[in-house]
Amino acid sequence: MPPLQLTNVLHTSLPDLSVQGRAILSALGCVNGRPSSITELATWLGFHDRYQLARALRREGLPPLETLSGWTRTLYWIIESQSTGVTLRELARRESLDPAVAYRLVRRVTGRRWSDVCEEGLNGALLGFRDRCRRTAGVKHATHARLGVDRVSRPLPAPSALPTDSANGKTPCRARLRGALGERLPVSGAPFDVVITSTNVALVTRHHAAAVDLLELSPPRVARTIHVGAVPSRVVPSARGDWAYVTSQFAEAVDVVHLESGERTAEIHIDGHPLGAVLSSDGQTLYIATNHDRLIALSLPRRVVVGYIAIPQGSLQLCRHPSGRRMYVSGWRTGTIVEIEVPTLRQLRTFEVGGAVQEITCSPDGQMLYAANEAGWLNVIHLPSGRLSATLQFGTAAMGLTVSADQADIVVGLLFAGEVLIIERERLVVRARVQTGGRPRLIAAHPKGPVLVANESGWVDFIK
Repeated sequence: MPPLQLTNVLHTSLPDLSVQGRAILSALGCVNGRPSSITELATWLGFHDRYQLARALRREGLPPLETLSGWTRTLYWIIESQSTGVTLRELARRESLDPAVAYRLVRRVTGRRWSDVCEEGLNGALLGFRDRCRRTAGVKHATHARLGVDRVSRPLPAPSALPTDSANGKTPCRARLRGALGERLPVSGAPFDVVITSTNVALVTRHHAAAVDLLELSPPRVARTIHVGAVPSRVVPSARGDWAYVTSQFAEAVDVVHLESGERTAEIHIDGHPLGAVLSSDGQTLYIATNHDRLIALSLPRRVVVGYIAIPQGSLQLCRHPSGRRMYVSGWRTGTIVEIEVPTLRQLRTFEVGGAVQEITCSPDGQMLYAANEAGWLNVIHLPSGRLSATLQFGTAAMGLTVSADQADIVVGLLFAGEVLIIERERLVVRARVQTGGRPRLIAAHPKGPVLVANESGWVDFIK
């Protein structure tokens, strides 16, 4: 997942912005300069309201949002026109926009006609964009932005051993999934990831609210909202369940959260947008995939990157082998899964499965690797031999994936069908279909049986 060309040229044009300023440009780049509303964009970036966003733009020395959006949209049109040969009239109609409005927008932000802008090309337009931003009063060079400055109120966690299944060390009773939809908990802000900690609470990232919600499970309720960086994607709890690490994409940082107090205690800045993440078995290293197509090893006690390896494509999906000595990285649209030895960061094998690989997970015995595929299937790889042992077709995009607590089933979310499948792991047959509606994203299995499904449409489902 390399940076979008539009986002890349925006960042390159204004290299002295702070992380917050870069996050604003990233958000505008994602929507091609056409946010659905200023209020929604402000919420997405973690601002309280549109006025706080406007103040942030002034601090960064950026023009007002209307002007900045207009420039972003114009640059997008130039890139599309140069790369595909389409006219501005065609681009406008593609967006259900009156072509006359598009021509006037270009003239308003650049001061030039579209034909002149096309003749000068992207580089000429970028010079005009930089000049417009430099004319804005109050330019501030945030020299600390790329130095990994932390706001620390508590020490980072020490390595911890894996906890037992319960306080008395006994294995909890794990009920077989019935495939029935239980409680539904409203959670706004496009829920994306969900995990369950060893302290029996759930954590949900809210993609468009710059927040992580802490959920109590019995009865289900939002106990606390923790504000983090823009576009939080994956959340990784520590083994003891007292800390969590959040990859905040547009903030270009890993947020360290103390769960008991509900505070973000540190921001560890990295190069690029952090995507998927997984914690080492000793709890000292966080492995993170970035949009620069790298897997980096972040030392949590030292708060520095201690190693990296190139991967086929940055991805939100990583998983660790039960042995703790290997990890698997989804290559997303490259249709590959890479096996990497840790902590040496040495590539061992590459599995070619095609399609667009989404969530991946290992069976608890470490024998099988399961991969949901956006092209519409589930792959099963026999890890000792490296052979693709089975493929189960769905006919629609699969994304979320987990193994049930009793290890008898695989649970797969169908993103566009609004459905979650319960699949018998031994025979690979669908034994239950749960209609959730919306867009089910990632899935977590509770140790005592139920699974939680984060739904981008605004809720978390409990499936029993």
